Amino acid sequence: MVEYFTSDYEHPISKEELSKVDRKTQLEVMETWFRQHYEDPAERTPYESAEGGYIWIWGGPYDAREELESEFAGIVPSDVIDELVNKLEGECLEWAPTSISDHYDKYLLDDIAQITDYYSNFISAVQDIEMLLQIHVDSKASNCLTRLLYVNVITALETYLSDAFINIVLNSKELMRRFIETNPSFQDEKISISDIYRTVEMIEKKARTFLIELIWHRLDRIKPMYEKTLNIEFPTDLGEIFRSIRIRHDIVHRNGKTKDGKDILVTKEDVKNLIKTVKQFVQHIDNQLIDHDLTNRSS
Repeated sequence: MVEYFTSDYEHPISKEELSKVDRKTQLEVMETWFRQHYEDPAERTPYESAEGGYIWIWGGPYDAREELESEFAGIVPSDVIDELVNKLEGECLEWAPTSISDHYDKYLLDDIAQITDYYSNFISAVQDIEMLLQIHVDSKASNCLTRLLYVNVITALETYLSDAFINIVLNSKELMRRFIETNPSFQDEKISISDIYRTVEMIEKKARTFLIELIWHRLDRIKPMYEKTLNIEFPTDLGEIFRSIRIRHDIVHRNGKTKDGKDILVTKEDVKNLIKTVKQFVQHIDNQLIDHDLTNRSS
């Protein structure tokens, strides 16, 4: 099932849902999708005046209307697409692909696939956070520091989850196949007979793109992936971690305030407790990976 996102990347929206939401949300989702895939060529595309302008080595140029209509026609009303096209064309008439393009995805995933020390990397990250907790700062800046460290604990968790899963799955054709066959995102696609061979050639690339775009602290999505692909069970009680991830969201996306505009206070003890919970969670996962002989570690 294809999913889109609002600008904070925290709220997935299906095609069916997108067709029913209000105009403002449709514009936000379409613009988020567009900017995820396309950028002003001035960002990275080489320019050579002697050659007549940009040298489109990454692909392109792309037209905003063509790309938006190709992706959203039949889902979003044409006048809503027109509104976003007018906005984008006011910025740029020809667009280049962003670094999320295929060659970048492959490079990044191949790099992650070589990471075999994801557990020791996690432990090292946690130890760095614990050392930073010992730094004395002015009382006015103390809450800012502890909030940043709180967020970083969640970052260490999602890095472990992504590095472990990607390393294990990309190094096993059997597990890659199991991942594709059990992931709901690939189960609703209809394939015509004439497209079978092309689809077979593209399916692993689509799976790789899915993995690189995935938000790895979305445990509601990561949990079934680990269970169905790797036969790894998450702890039964994830309530405390889910609450911590919600707090992390407000710190990152609301500048440390709740929906009501109240400051989020995070103490050193809060960070220490989160570290303890996350370490237990990661240890629970890692022990199973070792027991199932799934790690690719040299020692």
